Amino acid sequence: MNDASGPIRRWLLVFCHFVGPLIFFTNLTRNPYITQIAIIHIGVALAIAVWAWNQSEQTTPWRFAKTPILAPFLLFIVVWAASWLRAYFLHAVFFRPAMLAEGTRSFIFLCVIAFSTFFLAATVSSEDDGSSDVALGGWVAFALGWGVLWTAFPSLRSPTGARPESISAFFWDPYGAILWAMGIYGALRLTRRGRLVDYQHLALCAGFLASAYGVLQYFNVDLVWPYTLNPYGGRAVSTFGNPNFLSSFNVALMPIALALALNEKPGPRRWIYAATFLTLEAAILATLTRSSWAGAAIACAMLLISPHIRAKAKAEPRGLGLILGAAVAMALLWPSSSIATGYAPTFIGRLTEFPSMLKRDGFYSPFHQRVLIWTCAWLLGSESPLWGKGGGLFELFYPFYQGHLLHEFTFFQHMRTHANNSHNEILEVFAQTGILGLGAFLAIWASFFESARRWCKGRIASDPLFIGAVAGCAGVLADNMLNVSLHFTVPAFLFWWMAGSAMGRGTRGTNGNFQWEAGRVSKKIAASAIVILSLWACWFQVRVWMREAWYFAGFKMGRMNDIGGATRALERSRAWGPSEVNALYELGNSYARTGRPAQAAAAYLEAIQANAGYDEIYYNLATVYNTSLGLPARALDFYRTSWEINPLSTELTNALSAFYLRSPKQYLSQALEVLEEAVRDFPDNPNHWNNLGYAYSTAKRWDEAEAAYTKALSIAPDMPLPASNLAGLAAQSGHPRAAILGVIEAMRQVDAAVARQDFSDRTLTLATQVARGAPKISKARFLLGSLLLARGLVKEAIPELEAAVALDPTRVTGRVNLGIALQAAGMPHEAEYQYRAALALEPGSPAALQRLATLGIKP
Repeated sequence: MNDASGPIRRWLLVFCHFVGPLIFFTNLTRNPYITQIAIIHIGVALAIAVWAWNQSEQTTPWRFAKTPILAPFLLFIVVWAASWLRAYFLHAVFFRPAMLAEGTRSFIFLCVIAFSTFFLAATVSSEDDGSSDVALGGWVAFALGWGVLWTAFPSLRSPTGARPESISAFFWDPYGAILWAMGIYGALRLTRRGRLVDYQHLALCAGFLASAYGVLQYFNVDLVWPYTLNPYGGRAVSTFGNPNFLSSFNVALMPIALALALNEKPGPRRWIYAATFLTLEAAILATLTRSSWAGAAIACAMLLISPHIRAKAKAEPRGLGLILGAAVAMALLWPSSSIATGYAPTFIGRLTEFPSMLKRDGFYSPFHQRVLIWTCAWLLGSESPLWGKGGGLFELFYPFYQGHLLHEFTFFQHMRTHANNSHNEILEVFAQTGILGLGAFLAIWASFFESARRWCKGRIASDPLFIGAVAGCAGVLADNMLNVSLHFTVPAFLFWWMAGSAMGRGTRGTNGNFQWEAGRVSKKIAASAIVILSLWACWFQVRVWMREAWYFAGFKMGRMNDIGGATRALERSRAWGPSEVNALYELGNSYARTGRPAQAAAAYLEAIQANAGYDEIYYNLATVYNTSLGLPARALDFYRTSWEINPLSTELTNALSAFYLRSPKQYLSQALEVLEEAVRDFPDNPNHWNNLGYAYSTAKRWDEAEAAYTKALSIAPDMPLPASNLAGLAAQSGHPRAAILGVIEAMRQVDAAVARQDFSDRTLTLATQVARGAPKISKARFLLGSLLLARGLVKEAIPELEAAVALDPTRVTGRVNLGIALQAAGMPHEAEYQYRAALALEPGSPAALQRLATLGIKP
């Protein structure tokens, strides 16, 4: 049966299913998946336009699949838009440009990638012949042949080394172009009938190729990137640019491959599908994505809701047992990544690290970071439980809620992140659209799975494409209770395609179609509106792609110190638009580096208008106003906003507290607030303690000032400023001179004596007095221990040097001297540990290398 909308729609869907997941360019855009996003958005938008125009050309009414989830899906879109509009008018004007930018991007994704993809899949699957059978020989030959041709790419690729602004040079490769032409031609030939089964096999083909490439990457074999790619700690990214996207993509495909395998009689066809299933599993294992492992297990288990699958499994347990046995064995025997450095878990290690680390450290960062994100998501939604914070606005407002928690709970400070999404689909929907949106969302999936359950008992119970698509959707939804892949184009496209396929398959042949009776003019007007909106969405993606390409060119030139070239490229990025926070921030930095503060400030403001949730933009803008443009009054609000978002920046804390302390009569209480929190968060930072001491002395809180200065000196005894401030404090307050000043003076005398190699009894006595007078100062214990060691008193030196290392583990000389003492005491293994620790702190340390050599050990 031919595709009802003609070949153009089929060509576009082939591009989406085959080119979209597989094509990417090295060194062209910041994220390799930018090109994939553009291709799939454009392909889907144009396919919808073609469908609408073809419908308007017919004399019959418009017809489209009457799926059970269409009404709640449309309701969800309406609620999403209403929540955004409500938020837009209720928030301060300052946030509105960013809300418009973020809302537009997210709404296009919702309408194109989610709804339009679902609609197209439902239409295709409801119109075709319902077949699930293809000639596998051509597919196998195509996948293996095209894949093998890529193995020659490393030797036949064009030389790299073009200038960053030569975008076409990064885009074009003759051998790569030939391969892509062959691949697209082959995909079009294999899908020439435009049936659902053809598109599903094309998706399986793309998944197989991406998976095989990802597994090769995991074992340090890369055919595309000119260097070893390891951005995620040994986890495979394949063509997707992110392991979590590949893993979710395969979660959607694995149950289809397994269902097709079980549906076949024993023989080559079954084992082709089984091999595809196991290759998809291998790639999921190579991504090390635990949420996807759970999603894949749930998806495969969901196949059992089909009486036909249960009957097949019962009738042929050996075949199912062999497939599942191979899958379990592969998981249990899965090795560590060959490209990982340091942390390199196996499948078992990845599963067991959560309880072991929780028991050891009391927390587990991947989990507790999600707790932080979930807490913020709950706060976002509960601010307006009915409507939520606003559709598409999670990323924009998340940092402000996280900042509040970072101020309140030091526990979360090491888990700070800039979350794009909530890592839990229920909380994601609630945070943005409240109870109304969540209700519509749950109605979508309640209708989906209830309809699937009902249909499984009827005429399509034996259809592997139907039950595989249903199971794939269940698996991806489960995966996204801890993942974010549903908000990124490639896995989201496949997910919504599967959802539409299942719903369209269920309504096929039941006269379950909507029909729109209208005159020719009305149909042309409606079709023209859809075409115009689709073309606008396409142009939007073209602009995004060009913006990203020029942004990355400018970014690279900036790192090469070609600031002029970087500025020109970034200006071209801005000219293409739409506004993007990273590109505009980088442009502001380029202007600032070339002495154009007014233009830098304007670019930073544009960046905030693109996304107002980045603390570093506020900080840089405030610094430009304060130091370069002489507008301190304008700087303060931006400094303060930056600090509210991120209290963990030392630079920001210093700048903001210094700003306040310049006008203590006006801002003393604010300075104290910032500095008291800073010393709580960074108790080992002597600058914060010194500044806090100054603020306390300004407030005439003499005892607290002395304690703060004393703390600063105990951390950094050689730091002159707190010593000077503490000496002056006695005159200001009328209090006796602080005792630590005498200790510091004596320490300096010991330091000077040791420097001139005066290891006399007098020096030892003085060093002992210093160490006993300041037992918490690392340098005091270090000086005494080193002096004892120089005098040959090894047993006495060891506890002093151990105390010095415990107080300051980063002092290289402390570890080396402790190693020397341990070695002299006949403890070579303990000495080796200290020397290696010193090398970890200072690679190539001559003293540590020399001492290891005395042990006969090569580092």
